[in-house]
Parts: sequence; structure tokens; C-alpha cells
Amino acid sequence: MWRSLLPLLVSLSPALLLLLQLPDYTTTQEAHWQDYKYGHQLGKKNFCTWKCLLFTLQWPGAFCQSLDDPSLCTIPPDVNNWTIHGLWPVQVMNCCNCWPMFESDVQDLQAELTEHWPSLLKTQPCFHFWRDEWQKHGVCAACVEGMNSPLRYFQICLKLRRQFDIHTLLEDAGVTPSCERSYKLVEVRQVLAEHFGDKLQIQCVTDVKRGVVSGEDPAVSQPDCRL
Repeated sequence: MWRSLLPLLVSLSPALLLLLQLPDYTTTQEAHWQDYKYGHQLGKKNFCTWKCLLFTLQWPGAFCQSLDDPSLCTIPPDVNNWTIHGLWPVQVMNCCNCWPMFESDVQDLQAELTEHWPSLLKTQPCFHFWRDEWQKHGVCAACVEGMNSPLRYFQICLKLRRQFDIHTLLEDAGVTPSCERSYKLVEVRQVLAEHFGDKLQIQCVTDVKRGVVSGEDPAVSQPDCRL
């Protein structure tokens, strides 16, 4: 019987990473999969080679700032919130690379994906971004029955996005996006720890012009972070 996903742990970068744990898997993987829109027929054996998933939300401005060439970045005018970057199995040993994704697979979710999972690169259309994430990470996650098709995988991602409203949590605590004010890493951590516990990691993209080095939590120093 397929095991359900356990509660989430949290890590942050210019993306929010939510850790899902899935214990007690065998390493058996079927040689061939048949693709059905609403899920593969996977048989009775579990073949997940991983035990954790990272759900990644990114702050668009920080993502752009992290690029070597920020001019390659574009933020859609209607995007002013955390956006999805991906849902990633951790320490995958084996993963099928034979499962393509087509626009028709997620056409029912296109509007919501465009809002919450836009591409922030000028050279990468949204569908190409989603397809790349599916082929690199989603196929590996598909050993879980609830994510065993592109449609189900992206439905789970959108559900997690609705569940973890990071923008509101920070805003309610007075931590708001600003070009004038920076926040100590410990400030952001304290706000999120109240909701997600102490098992979280925060990575910051910082202003190089101000001479501040990028930070990672837990860290020896506490650099300023800009949202």
C-alpha cells in the first residue's frame, strides 16, 4: 500500500523549501512505464529510491538578483508574491528519463500555474520551465501514487503553494519587501520558526554593492537579507 506524505519541514532560499518525508522504500523500479493522463499503473511494488521531497518557493526579486546577468530576468507585472520553483526528491538513486510531458497534460492548471509558477527567465517560456521541472524532478516523484502523472504532480505543487502562504506570514510580522530596508536573518527565521518549527534553513541573496556576503541559516554571522 502506498504511504501517505508526512508533515513538512521547511528551508528557505530565494526559494522556500518544504521537506516531505516518505519512509521505508525499496529500490526496485519497473523497467517500463505506461503513461496515462491520470496516473501510471505502477503495480504493487514501491520503487521510490528517495525519502524526502523539497518544495521550493522563490522570491522573484531575489531570484533575479542571484543571476550573474540580472538583465536575463523578467518578472511578470502581476507577480508580486512568492512563486514556485519546484518539488524535488532528495538523494535520488535511480530515475526514469523516459516520461515526456505535453502542454495538454496540464492545460486544466495553466492559469493557476502561470500565476504561481511563472518563468522568470526571458529565454524560458513558462511551459518549458514546467516541463524541465517535471522531467528532472517530477518523474522521480511519480513513484508516489498521488504524484504519478504530470497533472497530479503539479496539482500537489499548487496545493502546497496555497497551504504555505509565506508572504502573509512575514507581512503579518512586519517583514515586507523593501528596497530601503533590510532584515536580519534571525528576524526572518524567528517569524517562520513560529509556524514551521526550528528545522528550517534560510539562504539569502544579498546586496553585493553593500559588501554583504550571501547568508545561509544556520550561520556564524547574521547578514542582512532583502526580500
